[in-house]
Amino acid sequence: MNHFTWKKRLSQLVIVMVMLTLFPLTGFAEENDINMDPPLIGFEQRDGETWTTHEEEIEFLEEVATLSDRVSYSQIGTTVEGRPLHLVRVGFPEPPSDEDIANGNNMLVIGTQHGNEGAPREMALKLLRDLAFTDDEERLELLQDATILFIPTANPDGREADTRSNAEGIDINREHLSLRTLEVQAIASVLDEFNPDITVDGHERPRASGNPDIEMLWPRNLNVDEQLRSLNQEMVEDHLLPEVEGYGFSTGLYGTPGGAGGGDERIMRNMLGLRNGLGLLTETAGLQEPNYRVDAQMRTVEGVLSFYYDRFEEITSAVSEAPERQASLGNEQNQPFYLDGADNWEPTNVIEKKPTGYLLTNVQVDAMEKHMNFFSLEKENVYSAGEYVTMSQPKMGVIPFLFDKRATYNEVEGIALYNSQNVGTATNMSLLVDHFANENAFTNTSDVRTLKMQLTAVDRFEKKEDTSKVNKHLNGLIDLLNYQSDNDLVSEDAAEDLMKYALFLKEKWLD
Repeated sequence: MNHFTWKKRLSQLVIVMVMLTLFPLTGFAEENDINMDPPLIGFEQRDGETWTTHEEEIEFLEEVATLSDRVSYSQIGTTVEGRPLHLVRVGFPEPPSDEDIANGNNMLVIGTQHGNEGAPREMALKLLRDLAFTDDEERLELLQDATILFIPTANPDGREADTRSNAEGIDINREHLSLRTLEVQAIASVLDEFNPDITVDGHERPRASGNPDIEMLWPRNLNVDEQLRSLNQEMVEDHLLPEVEGYGFSTGLYGTPGGAGGGDERIMRNMLGLRNGLGLLTETAGLQEPNYRVDAQMRTVEGVLSFYYDRFEEITSAVSEAPERQASLGNEQNQPFYLDGADNWEPTNVIEKKPTGYLLTNVQVDAMEKHMNFFSLEKENVYSAGEYVTMSQPKMGVIPFLFDKRATYNEVEGIALYNSQNVGTATNMSLLVDHFANENAFTNTSDVRTLKMQLTAVDRFEKKEDTSKVNKHLNGLIDLLNYQSDNDLVSEDAAEDLMKYALFLKEKWLD
């Protein structure tokens, strides 16, 4: 080798070394991140003697997001006492944009809806940290395909006070239909925006000392898409229970038929299914040693991640197709809607013939604004006098619970309609009279004919847009309904709904 060649190669080597110093390879940078000592939560620093404090949680989230490109977080709400609720996003090599997360695959882990149930929160914080720094190929592949979301502390005020309820004294896990607390609204905004494939709802049984160590359950509400419920049940019974038992924990199903663990539409577990996703309730024994409880929660959710990875395509298909199946089912009036019951408990309150939808007044629409938004309910304006919410839509599973007067926890009592033609007109009201006649709601067929004759007159002048004569005949219709009701010529339910419809038409034709 001549002197010139040697000097040339030495120069090239120096240049390469300088460039590596200035611009390290991505792989090396990632390796450095992995080899970095991950931060510990306060619970770990004190070896489980006390829970992580609120201040420690905030510092921890900031540290993890700073040290790992895989993590970002943002505030999604504020409690009545001013504490933030955070949403953490974990993806590989970094979290996608929120728009891409919503359009892609994701899973959500929610910790500590009940403030005195601390283990799920510590699990969520530990798990998001572990995912942020893991070098496990299976986990990294999953993080490439799906973003894992966390709401580590769903009830910060309750956690601070060590109470089941929030600062207002409300059990937020009974408000996922009403949406009446700030915490639940923050959770609902995440569920509505991202539509998770799987959501874990972490809880504890505060007075339980074990036997079993951890209980689990899927959404049991009978209005959940059948394919989702079947896959959900398989995840719990065939995958999670035996896997967690393999780590030495005793397991069981949460609740008893007709009691806790049923189909209550207000609780998160069932609402997850009604929102067309897979859901898992975890319940550790609250009197056991804290580290043991957190480990049980960790093993369970790690099992969920493995199930998600192993059955990714099947889960994606089941979840993505469920909205269309539900919309189609909502259009099948011969299929019942269950206002109570569960997949292990016979229902006692059943709508045998589903309405096509519900007619709401403007006052009711205003009262239900947040529900319309957080459930992404489709609605149709009806002559500026109200709105019609059809059952033929993806979230049909929550609609009767919200609007039907027969539902136990309804928010408003809309008018259940059984025909969607010409909604908000005398013609449509006449079809509702036919429905009640078929249900034997009238004493005599002559009473049906009298009502329909009066509605024919209203319809004639509606088409002519003769406001004065429409109102004249509507007043006559209202008098007739009062007469039939006072003389027990029509059932109470039918009289109530028909009177509501007549008053709706009056509002529509106000001078």
